[in-house]
Amino acid sequence: MNIQRRSSGWLAVLALGLSACQPSGAQDPRPQPAPTEQDLAAAYHPAYKAAAGTRSECMGRLAFEVPDKPKLEWGLPKRVRTNEEILGFSRILNGGQDAIRLANVNVVVAAEASPKTILEMQDSVETDKHIALQDFDENIRIEKLAAKDFSEQLETPELKADAARTTDYKKAFQDALKNVEALKSRRQNLDKDWHPIDWGLPESTGYIAGPTLYAFLLRGGSAFQFMSTGGEGEAPFEQRLAAFKDLLSRFEYRPLYQVPAKSGLCIPHGFINDDGNGHFQAEVSYRFTDSPGVIYTLATAVEGERNFNPNEPLLEATARSTVAGLIGNGYGRKLKAIGPKDASIGARSAVLGGIYTTEGVPGYSIYVGARGWDHSQVLPFVSLNMRSFDRETAPKDLKVNPPPFEQSMKRFELTLGSLRTRKGS
Repeated sequence: MNIQRRSSGWLAVLALGLSACQPSGAQDPRPQPAPTEQDLAAAYHPAYKAAAGTRSECMGRLAFEVPDKPKLEWGLPKRVRTNEEILGFSRILNGGQDAIRLANVNVVVAAEASPKTILEMQDSVETDKHIALQDFDENIRIEKLAAKDFSEQLETPELKADAARTTDYKKAFQDALKNVEALKSRRQNLDKDWHPIDWGLPESTGYIAGPTLYAFLLRGGSAFQFMSTGGEGEAPFEQRLAAFKDLLSRFEYRPLYQVPAKSGLCIPHGFINDDGNGHFQAEVSYRFTDSPGVIYTLATAVEGERNFNPNEPLLEATARSTVAGLIGNGYGRKLKAIGPKDASIGARSAVLGGIYTTEGVPGYSIYVGARGWDHSQVLPFVSLNMRSFDRETAPKDLKVNPPPFEQSMKRFELTLGSLRTRKGS
């Protein structure tokens, strides 16, 4: 069975027609301009009580429950380079857009880390620097050769006899010399502006790469990479530097299943204490150790900030459920659609859609999403995905096929029904 590998193709087929599809069993939960007191109360899901046999986890300002057994495993790479912001269990087993962003700071968490890991992270930036310096050296060499060639041409009888061409060649010669000096200056600046830095934190390394700030921290057997980027609309460098140092000072390690009661943002195995106003955007996958081919992906973000513009949950849910009727039979698969229909994420209104196989190797793809209110930390965008992969889809990653749909759906519904904004977050 190969649901995931083909599902992306099915969604592409549907893309042109979905905007006209209006399913009868669901309503678009797009929020009104301002949340009511009832909306705000629903975010905290006050009637919810964790059942026996469950454990709590958190992401962003959300908390949720999962079964206490088997163990939950976040989708974190075992090794990471600083220029790769990829999370997930592998190139195939991931949520598709796995990433963590704290305003202008991108975060990557690497599992099974050691002191060597953070040194390798820093070395990868230093390697990028050496590559950039080599590029400058090559471009300087090319411009010098060009200047030499123009100079030699100016000494030929043919050019001396042609005043117009002589003028052009002299200008080209001067331009090449100017380019050499400009490249030398830029190379010198890069060499000066790219350097290691000590952030004054235990078990850490750091690097400043021009406008980009890096910190690599080792905590609890995990490596945390923080990368602050500049650019249009961002604060000046010195302000970003101060903000970056402040963020690092508020970061702390968080063991699995430990949910802080104070205000701040959860990331896998980490927590950033804040005043409840920090921007956050994340999409991170997890799975359970007994079913490595079933990937759950939790996404949450503050809407109306930093160009975050999610797809409409109704559109996503329609895409998931409609593929069963439109082209499932074309692949020789017996599929059953779920929804699109009204659902709940905790106590909030949402839309659900999906498909699952009714025969053969289990395969399924389920989506639930709820829009957030602009600039609301209490009512952010939330979605939960469940995708299955089998041995045919990922032969290098999986030795077993996914369990029956009902088993995975039970776990999915447990988390879905428990998702809520953490009190005091």
